[in-house]
Order: sequence, then C-alpha cells, then structure tokens
Amino acid sequence: MLPKRQRLTGKDVIFITRKRQYLSQGLFGFFYIKQYPGVKYNQISCHVTIKLSKKSVLRHIIKRAIIERVQQHNLVKYPINDAFYKFFIVLSKDRVPEIEKKIANFSKKDTIKYIQEEFEKAWKRLNDKLYKH
Repeated sequence: MLPKRQRLTGKDVIFITRKRQYLSQGLFGFFYIKQYPGVKYNQISCHVTIKLSKKSVLRHIIKRAIIERVQQHNLVKYPINDAFYKFFIVLSKDRVPEIEKKIANFSKKDTIKYIQEEFEKAWKRLNDKLYKH
C-alpha cells in the first residue's frame, strides 16, 4: 500500500472523475489532473470494478499487483513532462469481459504477472501521450 500522502482522497477521486481528463491505454483507463504547484510527487489510486468479479479476493489481487508495480518502479517520485499529476487508475469498461475470460484459468501468480505486464505497457503509452501535450 502506498503511503497516505501518495494516495488520493475520496474528494480528489470525485474531482478528477468529474474533470473528465481521461486516457484509455490497453486494459486500463487513467483519469488525471496536474498536481498542485507545491506538491513534488504524483498521487496514485486505483479501482477494480465489481463487474470484473464479485469476489473481493480477485479484485484485491489485481489492485495490489498495480500498486506493487507503482512502488517497484517508484512512479510516484518521477515527474512526467516536468509536471506531477494525480492519477486515478481504473479498468477500461469495454475490456472487462476480455480480462475476465483471460484470467479465469490463471493461477494467482499468473494473474499478477499478466496485470503487471499490461500495466507496464499502459503506463509507458500514458507517459508518451502526456509528453506530447
């Protein structure tokens, strides 16, 4: 789990999702806004929809896999295009059935590996798009 200051508050999540700055990359969707001027780190939170699975265990595995990848690569500390952002990560609505089928026969380790690989790809494409803006 990320330290409290590096996570978004419920208020932030509501504000970001209403702002509608959204990029869909692979399996993931990223809501984002620029960070406040004095804050020198990214803030990241994620949500795994109940439409993927009614089992909270599977949703938590996916969420932890994403957060683990964020921590491993220290994504909170590095600016994107000389700016810091607030990110709210969700699964793309139209890709949920595809993910559901894909991970149905996976073991826990395979699920984690698959989610982390897909997150890596999505994060790199997100960085590329934000650099262009």
